[in-house]
Amino acid sequence: MRSVVRNLIAGSTLCMLVVQAATGAGGGNEGAQQVPGRGAEPQGAARFAHPVPTPPAALPIEVYQERRARVMAALGGCAAVISSQGQVNGITEDYRQDGDFFWLTGINEPDAHLVLQPKSKYRKVILVLKPRDPEAERWTGPRDPVSPDLLKKYGVDRVLRGTPDDALVNAGLHHDCIAVIAPPSETKEERGDAQLATRIAGQLGLKTEYKRGLLGDLRAAHSAAELARMERAIAITALGHDAVARATVAGVSERDVQTQLEYAFYAQGATGLSYSSIVGSGPNGAVLHWDQNTRLLQDGDLAVVDAGAEYGRYASDITRTYPVSGHFTAEQADVYRAVYQAQEDIFSAIKPGVTMADLQHVAEESLRRSGHLADFIHGFGHFVGLDVHDAGDYERAIPVGAVFTVEPGIYLPARGFGVRIEDEVLMTDKGYRLLSEKIPRKLEDVEAWVARERRAAKGPGQ
Repeated sequence: MRSVVRNLIAGSTLCMLVVQAATGAGGGNEGAQQVPGRGAEPQGAARFAHPVPTPPAALPIEVYQERRARVMAALGGCAAVISSQGQVNGITEDYRQDGDFFWLTGINEPDAHLVLQPKSKYRKVILVLKPRDPEAERWTGPRDPVSPDLLKKYGVDRVLRGTPDDALVNAGLHHDCIAVIAPPSETKEERGDAQLATRIAGQLGLKTEYKRGLLGDLRAAHSAAELARMERAIAITALGHDAVARATVAGVSERDVQTQLEYAFYAQGATGLSYSSIVGSGPNGAVLHWDQNTRLLQDGDLAVVDAGAEYGRYASDITRTYPVSGHFTAEQADVYRAVYQAQEDIFSAIKPGVTMADLQHVAEESLRRSGHLADFIHGFGHFVGLDVHDAGDYERAIPVGAVFTVEPGIYLPARGFGVRIEDEVLMTDKGYRLLSEKIPRKLEDVEAWVARERRAAKGPGQ
């Protein structure tokens, strides 16, 4: 019974910790507002700020028009088709559009298609949407009828309903070739839009051009508007990791830490999670993508927390390793410093013309020198954008405007812990800018950060 009471007390304390973390106890409360019209509330509730975050405005339709124009300019006079590849999840049929189609259109609908015909004078961009279903719309919400307003909403030249076959045939009749712009399929079966392009080209006796890396190349370099969303996602993620610094104490569960982290995200305006939050304590920290989050944290553990907020559909991806006791042991510190040095070596190598493959080699050589190459089981990083693992070429020079992670790690299951440090950088014309620089990274800074956040959680005089 005493253990149950202790757990209940710990749970209540943790509930207060997350409120303080998300609302900035001892400081400002940016982005959160009190709900008006409330009367007197219990003391605990009075300290609870009820956030009313404002989602970001949609990107202007001109952004998508400009992107499509860039694609058509690279088609060499060919027509092209691309279809949505998003996924429907859950009983409420939540839909998330794939990055390529969303980047081109901003449309979050399944069974949508885009036919591009650069040689057409008036109908260069044709959008094909699935037919309306009044019965289905009673469950999922009404959809707009085809009208001039719909053309204006999506910034296209024509909207049809059904399949794109006829539109692509008509485009082919007025073009000399059809381009396949769909990225290569990761499955044995080719994507439907790629099959359609090659089939129509064959029927019409047209040449098939393959430009399967085009969208990835164009998406890798981000605009100022995209970077603003990504930097906001990182700022929100930083506040979530502040909550983690407070919460990773002995006796709480990995799930407790996760809930506080994610509350802090949403309280500060996150529009989603970039991926399922990873909270791996002790031996679970040596599992790269631990997602069960069931273990109780123990004194002496390290907790590897890999989590990122999404903002306006743009992702973030940050990992920090927290000492549950507040301090790293000598063995843990040695491993942490090896990972930190690998990060520093990678940062030093980020110069114009460098490739992701080059940086992977730098990471491996750094960890080889520290004697931990065999304990480094993944790539040093990946591109970030509309997807947390975003489009980009790992063998070509990283373009200016690309955002990518730097995340070396060492995993020691036999020793019962792992260490990973993950940050995001922006490629510039002179080198890079560390986008997550405000989140403590150096060992001594992490220990001081954890101590500071935990003192703040206790309140004045405690």
